Amino acid sequence: MDRTNHPIITIPMFICIVAFGTFGYMYIENWPLIDALYMTVITLAAVGYGEVHKVSDTGRAFTILFIFLGVGFYIYLAGTLIQFVVEGRIREVLGRRKLDKQINRLKDHFIVCGYGRIGSVLCRYLIEKYLNVIVIESSPERSAALDEDGVLYLIGNATDANVLRKAGIDRAKCLLPL
Repeated sequence: MDRTNHPIITIPMFICIVAFGTFGYMYIENWPLIDALYMTVITLAAVGYGEVHKVSDTGRAFTILFIFLGVGFYIYLAGTLIQFVVEGRIREVLGRRKLDKQINRLKDHFIVCGYGRIGSVLCRYLIEKYLNVIVIESSPERSAALDEDGVLYLIGNATDANVLRKAGIDRAKCLLPL
């Protein structure tokens, strides 16, 4: 499931759980709405203030079931939050790994140093001519623009020998320092 749908699902799910608990207490214990809602909230929040009124055996069984339902919901919510954080990081790492593999396969490519105003125009021109291009960019803020434009890139200093090796300087056709 797409992780952007989780908040859309979580809010109605929470409302349904609160409604289930409230109407359950109203039906089983014959409590007024405010007492049933209060008991539902303190049960879900695990506050433990105690029962609003004396609870029957059926009411206790319902409360046990309701606690498990609430704990299940909180586990789902925690999993959703963890997934949101971890997936973002995993996508970032896997995306970078894919980019690195594409860079390692390049031969007879152009290395452009910098993706500023001139570098971006030059890259578009070279890519239009079906030439392989990799950009070495020192500013991490420009990585979003590079991703959006579909340009292979490395973040680093173009004067660093390790960065140049990663860019495949030994297999490159040309280095364009800007």
